[in-house]
Amino acid sequence: MSAVYLLLLLLVLGCSLLEGQSVRVNSITLRGSEDRGDRENEIQAAENPTTEATTTTSTQQSCQQDIHSVLREMSAVLAELKVEQRHTTTAVNNLESRLRASESQVEELKKKSEEELKNLKISFSSEVENLKKENEVRKVVFSASLSGGESGHTGPYSADFTLIYKHVFINIGKAYNPATGIFTAPVRGVYQFRFSIHGGAGRHVTVVFHKNGHHIAGTHAFQSGGSVSSSNGVSLLLEAGDVVCLKVRANAWVFDDWFHHTTFSGQMLFSV
Repeated sequence: MSAVYLLLLLLVLGCSLLEGQSVRVNSITLRGSEDRGDRENEIQAAENPTTEATTTTSTQQSCQQDIHSVLREMSAVLAELKVEQRHTTTAVNNLESRLRASESQVEELKKKSEEELKNLKISFSSEVENLKKENEVRKVVFSASLSGGESGHTGPYSADFTLIYKHVFINIGKAYNPATGIFTAPVRGVYQFRFSIHGGAGRHVTVVFHKNGHHIAGTHAFQSGGSVSSSNGVSLLLEAGDVVCLKVRANAWVFDDWFHHTTFSGQMLFSV
């Protein structure tokens, strides 16, 4: 574009210079005619202005044609520039629209990521809490003795009687209830139980192990003189909520004192 403007400027300057040279030549010719006094030169001088004027007019017309040609070229260039400007403006507008859309997508992704992170934190916290609870539930073990420190027999009774083991050595998981003598399975799993008895001479010493009110196992001892002891154990698959306990049989008794001879113990081996 700058080259076109420079060309136009050179054409205008060239035309101006040509006009100035034509006027100067005409003036010199006229002065020569006057000095020499030559008639022929005067006639030629009189004819020369017409020739010079014709030359000047032709030069001016040529310059005007060149100027018009340059102007037309400039108009064409300007038209092309306008078209390019429109295309550039359209491209810039498209880029701005895409940029706004990208910014909107980034904001949506940011919000979605924050929401997902929040949900993951909540889910993780809940899972950790559940694992803690499950781990606590899996820690199930108890052991207790019949006597709370006193000495004496429990029984005989006319029917089977649930024994309450008062002195608790350990009760992790709180599955054993020392107020009722009943153990309740907190979760489905395999549990192991052990029980021992002690008694005096001349009477049957018998206890039975019950699950949900049904006989599972037992231990028995009898001796006419002196004291007797016996023990037994069993492993069971229990469902959550199943209950087990020990009962002294009807017409039998069991003895305990601060030595804690008569005991009841259990633990969960693993959940299922």
